[in-house]
Amino acid sequence: MWLWLALAGSVLQFIALGSNFYVVNEQVRDAWFGIPHASDLILLSAVVAIGAFALTALGRSPIGGRGVGLAVGIVGLLATLQLGYRMIIPPFGCLMYGCGPSDAANVTLLPGIWIGLAGCAMVLVGGLVHAFSSTARNTSATSWATENQGGMTPWLGLAALGAVAQFIFGYTFFTFYTVTGFVGQKGPTGWGGWIATPHTSSLILAITLIIVGVVVAAGRGRSPLAPAALGGLIAVLGFASGARILYRIVDPPFTTAGGSTDTAVGSVTIHTSAYLAVAAAVVIIAVGIVQATTQRKESQESSANHA
Repeated sequence: MWLWLALAGSVLQFIALGSNFYVVNEQVRDAWFGIPHASDLILLSAVVAIGAFALTALGRSPIGGRGVGLAVGIVGLLATLQLGYRMIIPPFGCLMYGCGPSDAANVTLLPGIWIGLAGCAMVLVGGLVHAFSSTARNTSATSWATENQGGMTPWLGLAALGAVAQFIFGYTFFTFYTVTGFVGQKGPTGWGGWIATPHTSSLILAITLIIVGVVVAAGRGRSPLAPAALGGLIAVLGFASGARILYRIVDPPFTTAGGSTDTAVGSVTIHTSAYLAVAAAVVIIAVGIVQATTQRKESQESSANHA
C-alpha cells in the first residue's frame, strides 16, 4: 500500500515537472529551466519510486524490501527539502552565489510547485513507511548477477577512472568557463560546470555513478551483464556524456537564441578542464569498446575450445 502511495506521488512529480512554478518580473518560469538542479532531483525521485514499485511487483528487486523503502524515502526526502528550499529562496537574482530569504527575488508561487511538493512528500512518506513495514521485512532481494562473470580487467579500471575524471574536471572546483560582460558583473567571471550547466552536470554525475557502480559489481563477481555487454554499456554511456559535454563547449549557456538581456554576455572562454572532461569521456568510450571486443573474442575462443 505504501509503495502505491509513492507511485501516486511520482505521478504528481511528473505533472509538476511539466508545469509552471513561478511568476517573476511578470515572466512565467517552469520547473525544468527555473530550478534545474531541483527539477533533476524531482525527476530522480520519481524514477526511483516507479522503478522500485515495478521491480518489487515483479519480484525482481536487487535489494530487500527495507532497502527499497529507504531508497525511495531518502531520495524523496532530498527532493522535498530541495523544493522547499526553492520555495523559500527562489533562484532569481542570486542563483549563482546564494543568498538569504531577505535577498531573494519577489516571486509568485504557482500551483505547479505545490503539486511538486505534494508529490515529493507522498514519495517520502510512502517510501519510509514501507521500509519499516512487515511487508518490507518479508520481501527478499533477487540477484541480478549474470552466470557469465569476467571479473575485473584493466579496461574496467580505466573506465572507472575516466568516469571519475570527467566529473572532477568538468563539474567540481575546476573552472569550465570564463565569461566577460555578464550582466551585473565587473570584469571576467569564472564559472564551474556544476552551476553553469546544471542539467548536464546532473547527467554526468549519474553516468559517473553508473559506470563506477557496474565496475565495482564486476570486480566483486556480481556484474548484471556479461563481460562483452558490460563493455558495450560503458562505451554507450561514455558517448552520451562526451556528446553532452562537447555540446556545452560548442554552445555555452550564457547566451540565448533570442538575445535575452538577462543572459547575454560579451564573450566566453573555454578552459582546459572542459577539454579534459571530454578527453576522459573519450577514454571511457575507447576502453568500453576494447573491453567488449576482447571479451567477445575470449568468449568465442572458449566456445571453440569446448566444441
